[in-house]
Amino acid sequence: MLTAAGPRAHILSLSCLNGSCRASAKPDSPNRAWNRRRTLPVVLAPALVRTARVSRRAIQGDAANRARRLQGADLKAELQRRRGLVSQLRASALQDDAAEAFDDLGVALLATGEKAQAVEAEAAFRQSLEICRRRALDADSLWAANNLAVALKAQGESRYGEALELYQEILQARLRNDPREEDPSTLTSMNNLGVLLKKQGKVVEAEQFYRRALARRRAVLGNLDPDTLTSINNLAVLLSTTKTQEAEELFAEALAGCRAVLGATDMDTLLSADNLAALLYQKGRPSEAEPLFREAALGFATLLGSRDPETLRSQDNLAVTLLELGRLDEAEVLLRSTVEGFIAIRGADHPDTAVAQENLRAVLEAKEARNREGMSTV
Repeated sequence: MLTAAGPRAHILSLSCLNGSCRASAKPDSPNRAWNRRRTLPVVLAPALVRTARVSRRAIQGDAANRARRLQGADLKAELQRRRGLVSQLRASALQDDAAEAFDDLGVALLATGEKAQAVEAEAAFRQSLEICRRRALDADSLWAANNLAVALKAQGESRYGEALELYQEILQARLRNDPREEDPSTLTSMNNLGVLLKKQGKVVEAEQFYRRALARRRAVLGNLDPDTLTSINNLAVLLSTTKTQEAEELFAEALAGCRAVLGATDMDTLLSADNLAALLYQKGRPSEAEPLFREAALGFATLLGSRDPETLRSQDNLAVTLLELGRLDEAEVLLRSTVEGFIAIRGADHPDTAVAQENLRAVLEAKEARNREGMSTV
């Protein structure tokens, strides 16, 4: 969320586990990274019995991307279904299916955004990795290791070191097989390593990997491939506090590309609109930020529902921008709804709720000051 321009200003940024975004109070980074998205779509676990088998991947790509695409789904039912499948396949002879089932369960656990579930996801991904290695499924082993690193990263700073070692090993292995850096999986590994380095505050190294991944994705995949758009956005987020003009150009390119390729209502399109708006607000251009924040807020409400955290955060951003523009009545209505929503889904003591309440108080103080000024002129 953005700060209100007046007193009690707060920013609520997003902490993303490569895709499944959850809030954390951080007063210095209003933009959010896509990190890793849209490598492959979510692939549901297969049926238990097949009459014929073909050569296929057991691990269906980057867990963080797939977890984010589960947002808005009935996660409780999906978790129950995937747990049941793991139980059935645990001792099955269909070990490729078992590896996939453990991996799919880990993805659904990550989608909850809860640290306790990330610990369980780690266990599921370790099981998947063990099966892949035992069966000498080399390509799947690399993806399974990648997804284990995602789960470690999702558990917080104390596990970043382990995740970093895995990401580095995975990239080195991919580069041995792909020295020309033409395989999209290699470029995904570059991007993921950059994401973690950024989280560790190693921004110089992170920028190097982001720029390298973006340059290769432009060359290999083209400027409008969803993975390229992800890299554009990630680099923009990194530059948003230091090289703001380049960041603005990149955010604008990402938004235009997402609208053209993914459509106006896709999650990535809405996030890119929100990111560009945040930077415009940061640069003192709230009138340009307002329609983009409105686009994001309305889109999230339609896509995820009015009580989803992403919707409420975007709604708060819009309200604070309206405050900056002096549209206090509309800002108050939005913020009252936002506070009510966060209390309902997060509780009264959650940082999201506290930030929304502080922004509401800022609006009410601005209205009171306006009323006093009006009375003094009578």
